[in-house]
Amino acid sequence: MSPFGIRRLRSAVFFLGICLACLLKPAAAQDYTITKLKLFPDRDEVLIKDVATDSKGFIWFLTNGEIYRYDGYRSLDVLRTIADQVPTADMPQRILIDRRDRLWMAGNANLSYLDLRTWKVQPVSPALLPPVEHREVFSITELSDGTIVVAYENGHLLLVKGNEFVRVDELFELGRKSSNKLSPRGLTIWKGKIWVGTTGGSLLSIDPARGHRTQIRKLPGEDSYVRTLIGCADTLFVDVPKRVNIRLDDGFGLPMRPQGFELSADKYFVLKEGTDMHIYAEDDALYVMDAALRLRQKLRIPTKRKFRTVAAKIFNREIVLGTEEGIFVAYPKTKGLSELDIVNSGPNKSTRGIHVYPDGSIFYGTYNGAGYVEPGGKAFVFPELKHAYTLLPMNANELLVGTEGGFLKVFNRQKRRIEPLQYSLSPDVREKYAAHLPIYVMCLAESKTDFLIGGMNGLWLLNKKSRQLHRYELTGGSPHALDLQIRHMHQLSEGHLLLSTNLGLFELNQGMLTKQYPKSGNMGVYKVIVDGDKRWIATQGAGLVAIDNNGREAQYVTTENGLSNNLIYSLEKVGDVMVLGTADGLNLVNAQQRVRRIGMAEGLSQSELNSGASFVDKARRRVYVGGLMGYTVLDMNRDWFGQHDQLESYVTEIHTSTGKAGQRARDYTWPYRGEKHLSLDHNQSLTALYVGTPGNYRANSEVTYSLNASDWEPLVRGQFISLIEPSPGAYTVHLRTRSLGLENKLNEVTVIKQPHFSQTWWFRALLACCAVGIVMLWYRSRIAKIRREQDIRNRIAADLHDEVGSSLTRIFFQANALAGDPERQPRQLELIADTSKQALLTMSDMVWSIDSRFDTMKDLVIRMKDYVYRLREELDFSYRFEEGAEVESGKVSQAVRQNLFLIFKEALINAIKYSDGSEIYISLHVDPVIRLIVSNRYPGKPVLMNDRQGGRGLENMELRAGKVGGKLAVTDSNGAFRIVFEIPPKRGM
Repeated sequence: MSPFGIRRLRSAVFFLGICLACLLKPAAAQDYTITKLKLFPDRDEVLIKDVATDSKGFIWFLTNGEIYRYDGYRSLDVLRTIADQVPTADMPQRILIDRRDRLWMAGNANLSYLDLRTWKVQPVSPALLPPVEHREVFSITELSDGTIVVAYENGHLLLVKGNEFVRVDELFELGRKSSNKLSPRGLTIWKGKIWVGTTGGSLLSIDPARGHRTQIRKLPGEDSYVRTLIGCADTLFVDVPKRVNIRLDDGFGLPMRPQGFELSADKYFVLKEGTDMHIYAEDDALYVMDAALRLRQKLRIPTKRKFRTVAAKIFNREIVLGTEEGIFVAYPKTKGLSELDIVNSGPNKSTRGIHVYPDGSIFYGTYNGAGYVEPGGKAFVFPELKHAYTLLPMNANELLVGTEGGFLKVFNRQKRRIEPLQYSLSPDVREKYAAHLPIYVMCLAESKTDFLIGGMNGLWLLNKKSRQLHRYELTGGSPHALDLQIRHMHQLSEGHLLLSTNLGLFELNQGMLTKQYPKSGNMGVYKVIVDGDKRWIATQGAGLVAIDNNGREAQYVTTENGLSNNLIYSLEKVGDVMVLGTADGLNLVNAQQRVRRIGMAEGLSQSELNSGASFVDKARRRVYVGGLMGYTVLDMNRDWFGQHDQLESYVTEIHTSTGKAGQRARDYTWPYRGEKHLSLDHNQSLTALYVGTPGNYRANSEVTYSLNASDWEPLVRGQFISLIEPSPGAYTVHLRTRSLGLENKLNEVTVIKQPHFSQTWWFRALLACCAVGIVMLWYRSRIAKIRREQDIRNRIAADLHDEVGSSLTRIFFQANALAGDPERQPRQLELIADTSKQALLTMSDMVWSIDSRFDTMKDLVIRMKDYVYRLREELDFSYRFEEGAEVESGKVSQAVRQNLFLIFKEALINAIKYSDGSEIYISLHVDPVIRLIVSNRYPGKPVLMNDRQGGRGLENMELRAGKVGGKLAVTDSNGAFRIVFEIPPKRGM
């Protein structure tokens, strides 16, 4: 065969392959990406039996005997937290979380659910379940109408809708009658009925609207094992080995034949039905289908051992796969981010130059060869053109291709072929540089007359008309100053260039070379963009630097400002947004120098981008950035700096300790109860507050926290926040999650530490009131004491005036009378002596009454006896003084002592005055009350009581008794006169 025929055959083969690829998957982009979760820090492989997701997006998984909740950072052993609520003998075999956030746990003996809002386990009554010997569970499924179906191997079905439980035993009964077990397999809801496929090749329908009436339909053929069912519009898709076409009451039953691939006949697989998408997963591949079973995308599961995929869950357009190696999650890439499919064969997919024509066709270069893709998707590959580094349109059909080692080539898209460039050397080049031609071409540009070629050894010119190659010579300075590695050229005007080189940014103006950046030292530069009076420089380690027209550095955008890496390989600008291809992903910088990072977690297929491998499709506002694994395409029509699918962090666990003994308590319900406030008792501490971020595999998220508006601190994997023995008060914990875009998702938790009662305001107010009360009482008692003292002084003054003053007055008059009548002097002297004696006695009584040393009953009795004794010496009467034994130890107040003594004197004087000469009886007792009795007999002639008491004697005694709260009683019967004075002990003692 001729070389031309071989070439055509090869092109036909490649064209056929590309057409087939285009049928299977669009060449524009992939919608989904897939990643493996790191469930445990010390284990890479985990055998998974089942998976589930809750309303917040946390992933739950079942292993051999354990259930875990993965919050994005750590896996919580759920069964350990409820060990006191569930039987340990029956391990869960299947799990499910329904739309009410209830974790259903189905074992081979029991069925229960854990309410995530209360963390309480509710067992299902055994009376609702099949007999214990028939409880080998096959699956537990929640259908689209919210019905939960527990399927058992022996054919029993348990339907749960809300709090209603219905058991369906038709399959079990049919299997028992035919001695052929009918096990349920596929489950779906279609046309308002629940459909169940069986291992016996039959379909069971259950109509909830008609009392769960059942109907069974046998499929044709003997080998009709029904593996899965999917209901779609008027069709029930049935996965059976043979082709079936069944007329059903509600539509048609058709065999499940996805468009784009076939269900495996010998591999274990999982097929999961969703609302508007379905998925099919084998051991190493995931197929994403639309509602009509058309293939949308095939993804390779990045498994190491190709273990079985045993479980799947579709949640908010994300796909969770449980395999015997671990959990893989497939999720949509960030909108506007896609990949250009490279169909060139070979392992090296590293890219360089790319050019998009105005009609949308694309030419690209990789280390596996070049390629050309027409607008309709038809592709041509050129494996012979390797290392195509840079591209420049020569005209509408020809593309100048600079290579690494092959100098210049020309791609003619009309002829669909690569041709060598025909050129000649100028005499000067032939003479001086024939051995140093620029075979390594790093960048291309053009002036009016020449193509400008930047190579490893300076700047070269290729005349457009003559195709003669010249070397650019400087007009001043060192002749070798331009021996630089020129990576990019930006033309300011004719003959005026900015050169990005391995040593920095240089300005070449009419043959004069000036270094613009850096002013001192060297720093590699990959590209420069001119934006008004600023020149943005992509540097080889200093980030993005802006200088003015004079070379003064004006601005910096580095990792400190949010860049993922300071090594910038490529730089493009669309509108106000600059696109940076770095050594660690893509970065977008807007006019306010805000940074938007795009990493592999968002679906970027490569972390490191290449230099000289970017292009802006201005007509479609797309940016192509090449890297080690192909080309990434950014749709710049999208608002990359808005809030799109921001991740949010939640408090997942609260650990507290109480008292000195450290009694621990844990709360796992916070994400589901929506709590924002945590109250701690006075003796409680917050030992750990854990935070989880569901879906953090979708972005390189960063979680930071701030306590009471303090500085933001990062929360790394597994780290927690604690408040050990905090002071009473409110502590606000702010959680900030940065994921996609620039904006942060904020959450807030307030921890309120209750004070001890001694630290409360009301207790302190009570103490203050008590202090004020004590001061007031002291003040009032002080005032009362002062008033009492004042009263005593006033009384003493009055008594001195009344008693002693009157006696002294009498003595004065008696002394005057003594001078006037000598004969009466003896008598007057006796009167003066008698009056003086009375004054002295009155003074003695007054001093005794106020002297606190005599505040005892014993001293009172001594005084009373002394008075009686002195009075008897003067008047000669008989008496009997009787006292109680308790008088020896009794205490008495000054007021009571004084008034009691005065009442005693008044009563005794009157008793002597009106007595018939018989014995006067005096009695004083203290227990239980202070009682004074003075009694005498009088002659037979009656005397009025007032006269007997000297007119005002009784009134005076009653007045004195009232002063001390006592009671005075006077009796006169059978010739005996009796005065009784009583006072309670509390008043007198």
